[in-house]
Amino acid sequence: MKLIKRIRNKKLYKDNRGSAMIVAIVVSIIVITFTLSLLLVSYSLFVSNQRKVTQSQVKELSKSINIEIGDELTTPRFDDKQALIDGINNVDGADYCSDDYNMWYYIRYNMFQTNWPFYRDETTAGHVKTNAYRYFKINLTGGNTSEYAAIADDISVCMYWECEEFDIKDEALLTVEVTVSKGGQTSTTTSYYELTVNKFSDAASGDMENNTLNEAFNPAGNKIDLTEDWTWTRVN
Repeated sequence: MKLIKRIRNKKLYKDNRGSAMIVAIVVSIIVITFTLSLLLVSYSLFVSNQRKVTQSQVKELSKSINIEIGDELTTPRFDDKQALIDGINNVDGADYCSDDYNMWYYIRYNMFQTNWPFYRDETTAGHVKTNAYRYFKINLTGGNTSEYAAIADDISVCMYWECEEFDIKDEALLTVEVTVSKGGQTSTTTSYYELTVNKFSDAASGDMENNTLNEAFNPAGNKIDLTEDWTWTRVN
């Protein structure tokens, strides 16, 4: 009987040892699964945080560039026709040389010209987006250009203008959209500017047009009316 009892106890020991191993394996699987879950949650939080940081960066950068373009458009204030001519020709001492205000001069030389139609709607032939929208790439120079380059994979500017009648320049509306993209995140900042056109007091008959071939802002070689004093005002 003792032998039988000893054999039975040994068998139970072996059975218990097998059960303990199964329990250990199950516990290990649970611990591993929990650990992997924590890693997955941590990674998800990290990705989400990175996405928020990137979105915030591209949003701030699009706003900053939009403000810079707005400053370039609204700053020039010419006292007379000669001051405008001096600015176009980059004369020493000129207040608003074209090299520093290329965007302003580009609009001055290309709006109300045949090479840049105004936008009406998507049903008016010749005045839909494909005709009226102009796209620009920003070349970052000076300042924190390396910082901006690190923030953005792509920076682009879209502009288009609208008017009631082609021959009426006053109160024309210019739309500027700055788009910045980085790491799958995109932000666009839009601003609107209204044009006011007055006449220079020193403008004389027969001295109304100027032709420049400066490709930086006048690739089409357009002529402009030098008696007109253009001023842009941000309306939003």
